[in-house]
Amino acid sequence: MLGVSRRLVFGTALALLTLASAGFARASIVALDAVAGTQLDASAIPAQLGPINELGRNGWHCEPEQGAKARVAHEATLPASDGY
Repeated sequence: MLGVSRRLVFGTALALLTLASAGFARASIVALDAVAGTQLDASAIPAQLGPINELGRNGWHCEPEQGAKARVAHEATLPASDGY
């Protein structure tokens, strides 16, 4: 390595890794302090889907599920298959 000892290369790499780790840890502490200082509000209660019965799922429009209701297979409006 052009006359540079392995100890010097290892020491330099270790020093750079230590500095990078310290910088990352400091940035993480600053970010955590910023998050800890904010007030979090609860979100609204999500709307619940209706039960699934012979007519399908109430309150949810799913095209494949709606298309599968056809009485005959060739009348079903299902998405095209990619061969899978």
